[in-house]
Amino acid sequence: MKPNTRWIPLFATNFLSIFNNNFVKNLVCFVAIGWVSKENGNDSMIVTVASGLYVISYIFFSPLAGRLAKTMEKKKIIVLSRLTEIPIFILGGIGFMFQSVVIVMVCVFLLGLISTLFSPSKYGLIRDIGGNEGISYGTGTLEMLTFLGVLIGTLVASIVSDHFNIYLLFAIVLVTAFLGLFSISKLKVSETEPIKNCTDTINPLKFLSKSFRWAGEMKGMNFIIFGLATFWMIGNLIQMTLIIHCPKVLGMTNTETGIVMISAAIGIGIGSYLSGIISKGKVQLGLTPIGGLGMAVNLSLIYFLHPIGIVFICLIFLSAFFCGVYMVPLSAYVQSKVEGRLQGDMIAYSNFTCFLLILISSGLFGVTAKYFDTNAVFLVLVFIVLFMTILMLKFVPEMFGKLKRLVGLK
Repeated sequence: MKPNTRWIPLFATNFLSIFNNNFVKNLVCFVAIGWVSKENGNDSMIVTVASGLYVISYIFFSPLAGRLAKTMEKKKIIVLSRLTEIPIFILGGIGFMFQSVVIVMVCVFLLGLISTLFSPSKYGLIRDIGGNEGISYGTGTLEMLTFLGVLIGTLVASIVSDHFNIYLLFAIVLVTAFLGLFSISKLKVSETEPIKNCTDTINPLKFLSKSFRWAGEMKGMNFIIFGLATFWMIGNLIQMTLIIHCPKVLGMTNTETGIVMISAAIGIGIGSYLSGIISKGKVQLGLTPIGGLGMAVNLSLIYFLHPIGIVFICLIFLSAFFCGVYMVPLSAYVQSKVEGRLQGDMIAYSNFTCFLLILISSGLFGVTAKYFDTNAVFLVLVFIVLFMTILMLKFVPEMFGKLKRLVGLK
């Protein structure tokens, strides 16, 4: 495979899988809201439960995912995950046919489980494909396509929900699933040898304790991990908020809500990609506080100005852009500090922490939306991002040093 195309199978299968998962998850939110609104009108609860079920597997099964990435060929893990998704999508389609909240929620949980198990393997392949010099580019592009998949999936879900057709649903998920399987089958990569007789714990509490101590041996690593987890927490809160805020407060249709979300997708994608390019093959932690400040400013404007229309979309876009700038250096840093098969453990620990905060964010959204309003969530986001950015600047000396060099103070 030519050097300029060697990334395509990994990028393609990741995008297609993320798109499919988020298409189904958000279609559940948009459509199932209509099912329950007839009874009790508890819209935010459907969004909270669907988001929580999708990420809860990352809490319990990230240790197993990390162990698999050490003991099996990473490409094989991704191929198996693509195969397993196909019957899960069929199950979800049956749930939509019978308007069963239980069945579609089970589908969401199972998709989250499969995503959990292949996540360390897909990130672990970045170094195998591009070497150390390819980490920032591979990470930036993978994250760009991940968030494009997340929010394009959401956009398509919003459009389909306004004109729901079960045959269209089956066509989208099955064609996309088979394309993802075809894509990863074309990957040619030389992996490091799997570790035999691995006895690592798959107990989530023991894994968290052990990983926290291990990461603590690398100065600032735990703060980087929690900073990266904060990014995912913020992204999840923004997505859940828009699903409710746009139609309920701004009077948008599901399709118009999807357009707002695609602006966020483009923002995160551009921010992630540019962050990877600007880094020029290095891990540029100085970009993270710049991204954090940019997010805080734009989210504050949304909260205080109560914008509508194009102004609201622009502020969401800018918030998402700086979100991408904030995240890529953190993800690249995690990958750069651990080599070989041990990288699976660190990525699994990062996933565990990320999705623990995502699960917390689902509950935080439910409480804030119920007792205040969705606009208040934007203010909560400002406090979260500022707190974590200041914390990293204080306890990650490398970040503060690179920020000063980046802005020309040293």
